[in-house]
Amino acid sequence: MIKRRFPFVALQKAVYSALSLYQTTPIYDQVPDDAGMPYITIGSFTSKNGGTKDCDIAEISQQLAIWSNYQGKAELNQIANDIAEVLTAVVLDLSTDGFSVMSQDVDMMEAFGTAEDGFFGAVTFVAKIQNIK
Repeated sequence: MIKRRFPFVALQKAVYSALSLYQTTPIYDQVPDDAGMPYITIGSFTSKNGGTKDCDIAEISQQLAIWSNYQGKAELNQIANDIAEVLTAVVLDLSTDGFSVMSQDVDMMEAFGTAEDGFFGAVTFVAKIQNIK
């Protein structure tokens, strides 16, 4: 039997770092009171066992929420595009935390109007991550 670990902390650090470095919209785990829009927040994670009895592999789904008060969808769509470009071009390195990214991609994007006359979107990022520790 193998010891299984969830790669959530390592993945969140890597996604935050890549998005902070390679695109311009602020990204937050916890939004400060004085934050102006637009911004990205780290949303929910799911993990599904994708390994075997001898290999610990997690199939991760992570939502990245986009918040915009722009009066139209152009800003939201551009930010979603930036997220997709970064997370499909930059290979995330989780090796210092004992994980290896086997694959990563953007699964989908959704956009919704909000009651405050702005827009909310969610980009779903997926990755297959192996525990190498």
